[in-house]
Amino acid sequence: MTLRRTLAALARDQHATTAAEFALVVPLFLGLVFLTINGSIMLSAAVQTHYAAERAARCLSVNVSGDCSLGNIDAYAKTYYNGPTLTGMTFTGTSLADYNQVDGTGTYELITGLGNTSVTISSTARYPKI
Repeated sequence: MTLRRTLAALARDQHATTAAEFALVVPLFLGLVFLTINGSIMLSAAVQTHYAAERAARCLSVNVSGDCSLGNIDAYAKTYYNGPTLTGMTFTGTSLADYNQVDGTGTYELITGLGNTSVTISSTARYPKI
């Protein structure tokens, strides 16, 4: 009879349910928070890469006698990039018949908590020749 009473008392005891629920929910919540932060940083990197490529493509088309040339377009575009650090970031320019094109690429290191994952960020911008 004492075993039955002990099991019944354990079944009615709810002192540790809050701790158990907390232990189950906190890892999921923290994962969601860090995923949101990393996703926002990656989105910022993509937007900034596109902005820098747009500025460089416009400069190739509009400022033909100034400091823009295909040879220094990488350095020019990097002056407009204000996002998070991307490894291997490069901007390459191409002059085609009707427009100038600038392609920007870089790699963002996504920190997952279980390891790092490399995500390639790339952007292409075109501006018509004047």
